[in-house]
Amino acid sequence: MPAKQLIAVVVMLLVGCASSPRNVILHPQYQGNSSNQLPLSIALQVNDLRTTKYTIRVEDQEPALYMPDANLPLNFQDVMQQALVAHGAEVSGNAATQLEVDITRFKALITESLSQHQSQANAEVTVRVTQGTRRFEKQYQGNANLTGPLQHSQAGVEQQLNQLAQHVVSRIVQDPELIKFVRGS
Repeated sequence: MPAKQLIAVVVMLLVGCASSPRNVILHPQYQGNSSNQLPLSIALQVNDLRTTKYTIRVEDQEPALYMPDANLPLNFQDVMQQALVAHGAEVSGNAATQLEVDITRFKALITESLSQHQSQANAEVTVRVTQGTRRFEKQYQGNANLTGPLQHSQAGVEQQLNQLAQHVVSRIVQDPELIKFVRGS
């Protein structure tokens, strides 16, 4: 292979590697209040029902950079379990109270200009609780905005998403309607 062709192939490979999506590393931790509002055994299941599986998307970039997160349901389940335990629940696979969380939206859209970036993150989950023939269902949403100079930092956007997950989970476990239903009041 002639030297010019070899250099062209190497450059194309390097460009392809540079624009490939990077992994998103999320690890939200529950840092909200504790209580004894949920003193019962709960079975927990988290489902990822997002139509697009990216968690971070950089707009106005060619090619657009999408970063999927296959671990989102596991990470969300971990933080949800931490929150339930902090509020007095025992999470068990065979409990009479079934709590199911469907993640329908969880993403950050980033726009960048020469001088700044903006990240708009939003989450939407539906929670269903079943106790025998009784059923409770409610949707929870959250938003977070982040603005900074120059290009975005992936770690900064990941922190924004971690905080958004913590916020949504806090709203779920502290929701008076959900607590009243679970306690049978």
